[in-house]
Amino acid sequence: MANEIFYVKVETSKAATVYAFSRSDTGIMDYAGTASPSASDLSQMQCVEGSSYFTPSWYTYLPKALQAEITVFIPAAIKDLDANQYSFLLHVGALLLAIQERDSLLTAELLHRRSMVFANFTPILLHILKPIAAEALFAWVYGSFRGDSNFKNVYAVDAPISTGETDTATILLAAARDTLKPAPHKESPEEMFIRYFGEGDAQHFDFTIGIVGASNHPWVDGVEKFGVLSDAAVSFHFGDDPAAAGKKHQEIFASLKAKVQAEPYNPHDHNAICVSIDDLESILKGVPSKSKAGYLRATGAAILRKARPNLYSYESALWRIGGNPDYFENAIVMRVGF
Repeated sequence: MANEIFYVKVETSKAATVYAFSRSDTGIMDYAGTASPSASDLSQMQCVEGSSYFTPSWYTYLPKALQAEITVFIPAAIKDLDANQYSFLLHVGALLLAIQERDSLLTAELLHRRSMVFANFTPILLHILKPIAAEALFAWVYGSFRGDSNFKNVYAVDAPISTGETDTATILLAAARDTLKPAPHKESPEEMFIRYFGEGDAQHFDFTIGIVGASNHPWVDGVEKFGVLSDAAVSFHFGDDPAAAGKKHQEIFASLKAKVQAEPYNPHDHNAICVSIDDLESILKGVPSKSKAGYLRATGAAILRKARPNLYSYESALWRIGGNPDYFENAIVMRVGF
């Protein structure tokens, strides 16, 4: 009996990527990589929508690269599809999108949010995560809004991972093992990342990371005022073209320039890395300028500064903003590279 093939299609305004999964006659699911099924092949399969647990409309700002339609194609004559397998297929598309776009923090967030769905597919998960696992682990432990206080224990134990694991840091560390080469007997987790980011001078790093302290800085005030005007514009044009104002809203956010740079003169933390972004209020006044939006978390910033002490300026872009204006402190994500 030939393997049954399932497809997960991730389609954005720029491109569509199709990922294939196979199931053997014994019911074992496996990942088969990207695929190019014909339109005729897909038309003969059952088509269901991916899970809405990752909903682009929730975000105040989300780049087009992450605004995707996710569909799952299942063999028309499928029998005995396990509920766990079905759930996995519906949820894995968003994870594949995050990995595809190298959104390391979103990768970790989605993994954490649906840990029980992925728990029964650990070998597949580790394979899928591997290209971005090291950066995702760094973003999760040192750049997420919750942090991960248990990571030191996970790192110290350094135990093999088993199927059914649900801890995000444990999974990411296992997927990143070949890349990070952890050695808990001779270095701390922070030292591991300092080595990783520091020894690859010829390597380009690219990851997403959250910022803190937003409520203490003026950039958020401009976002809130801009949101009021944007909502009013949508209401005003609702009868004509309600999508037009929303599209312009996204275009303005996409046009904002950002700067992530070291602040060694900071009296509170000489390893501080600050984040400044084009101020929306100044743009509305016609005199654009940047304002401070926050900082990278202290430990993550210290790792980056110690890894590259002569690096002061980082490649920077505003990547996404969460959807609830009351929680901007937990919602601004930057893309950082060096």
